[in-house]
Amino acid sequence: MIIRILFLLFAAISLNLSSKEISVSIANKKISLQVADTHELRARGLMGIRGLNEDEGMIFLWPDADQRCMWMKNTSIKLSIAFINSNQMIAEIRDLEPYSIDSVCSRNSDIISAIEMNRDWFVKNNIRVFSKINIP
Repeated sequence: MIIRILFLLFAAISLNLSSKEISVSIANKKISLQVADTHELRARGLMGIRGLNEDEGMIFLWPDADQRCMWMKNTSIKLSIAFINSNQMIAEIRDLEPYSIDSVCSRNSDIISAIEMNRDWFVKNNIRVFSKINIP
């Protein structure tokens, strides 16, 4: 039991120490995103996170453009994902199912990043395909 508590504490601390946050604008809407820019951070994603504030999420960054696939292993919150192309525009928006190990892949191979937000955040904020993303 103590080992499990120590492991969970270490995981929570390492998430805070290894991730950074950036502020991004999507169609003039500012959001705060945790950055997943390494293989390890992208693999962990939002696993173990119990909830996100209204305008918070995670951005996954890759060094090159390609088709990208995501899953929701060990992720309990309902999310939507926007795949971002090399023109920094939303190429598509998909819903993700909690705990699913099924891959949700982008339809094209020009994806350089992806943004995960609470389910329906994009709809509620009138963010659509072709909306421009301003990534610092």
